[in-house]
Amino acid sequence: MTASVRSGAGASNAATRDAFSERLLKGSVRKSYAPVVDIDWDAPLDPDKFFLPPRIVSLYGTPLWDGMSREEQIELSRQELANTLSAGIWFENILNQSLLRKMMHQDPTSHSTHYELTELGDETRHMVMFGKAIDKIGAKPVRPRLYQRIIINSLPFAFRGSVLWVAALVGEEIFDSLQRQMMDDPDLQPMVQRLMRIHVTEEARHIQFARDGLRKRTPSMPWYTRVWVANLNGAGGLFFRYLFTNKVQYHRVGLDARAARRMARASAHRHDVQISGFAPLAAFLEEVGLMGRLARRMWRRTGFLPARTPRGLTAPASSPPSSGADVTEEVYDGFAVLDNGDGDRRVHVRLAGHLDPIDGRFHWRGTILDAPTSVAPGPVRISIGTRTVDARITERTSQGTHSISGIGEPPFDLDGSDGAAVSAAG
Repeated sequence: MTASVRSGAGASNAATRDAFSERLLKGSVRKSYAPVVDIDWDAPLDPDKFFLPPRIVSLYGTPLWDGMSREEQIELSRQELANTLSAGIWFENILNQSLLRKMMHQDPTSHSTHYELTELGDETRHMVMFGKAIDKIGAKPVRPRLYQRIIINSLPFAFRGSVLWVAALVGEEIFDSLQRQMMDDPDLQPMVQRLMRIHVTEEARHIQFARDGLRKRTPSMPWYTRVWVANLNGAGGLFFRYLFTNKVQYHRVGLDARAARRMARASAHRHDVQISGFAPLAAFLEEVGLMGRLARRMWRRTGFLPARTPRGLTAPASSPPSSGADVTEEVYDGFAVLDNGDGDRRVHVRLAGHLDPIDGRFHWRGTILDAPTSVAPGPVRISIGTRTVDARITERTSQGTHSISGIGEPPFDLDGSDGAAVSAAG
């Protein structure tokens, strides 16, 4: 009797999981980014703006921070951004490996498998975006040491079942929460604002997927698995404390790295930032019964939970265009004619596209680098050479550029095989 009940519950969970995955797939079709063209990588950096908002920098509010010049503070924010993006690349690597191993044992026709593949593609583009951002700001990536690389390569074997979804949330949701708090900060570099907005938009679906997986698995989880998962997540506090106060970032700006790390870890302001970043995930772990006593102690001792945490914790609330056009790896970078109903304008665009396997249609998108500020979101027509197609301006970005997208034949030429596929897709 018990076995049949569990079997029925498992089938029901699989069906609702598949339906939930299908909704996320449709959301991915409607709103996804191609960072190669959705960020203006040629726009100059503002020498007077920070790479992380000052209040997010680890030493903010300490005597060491107060004794630094603005230029030194900006440089520290640059190194901390490079450190954070580097860690993001390594974590996305672990997650992608784990998802690929997981999919070896799944139905390749299910919507949940298809969404995991979609998430894998998102994360791969995020790794490219982070790498390009590190290069753009002129910093060096923070590479893991040999023993850390050994751990990184072994973790995908351990991230299975509920452990995978908890690890995904620990790795993604703290960053997501902090990015939501800081991506509109006026002191932030526009390029970094744009990067964070892209990341937050796509990670929101990943977080929903991981949360849904845990909500469905936890009720039928054996008690020993629940105890293990509920306490193992506390290791995330140790990881993030190490990450946020990595000695490399202090050494690169000429500080006494050990002293700076001690000061950052003792900072009351830093603890407040960490607590606010962890609060949404802490509330969720409490909700599903996966905040164990040991984990709670570890999160508290590393500064991500206040000294006394109630069990009912709730979350707190442009550069000149080039002279010619170039198509490289399906990226068009050149001039176009934009018609938004108010006359034709010659604009510089950077566009790319792909044939989407979910709906079988060609989706293209990109950035108008020099459109007048008077151009508003809405339907437009865009022409390149003899091609004219309908499109839509979706937003004006924090970099002062405009995002544009379309479905169907793009305004730029494709290679023969791709062009034939687009024509066949209609």
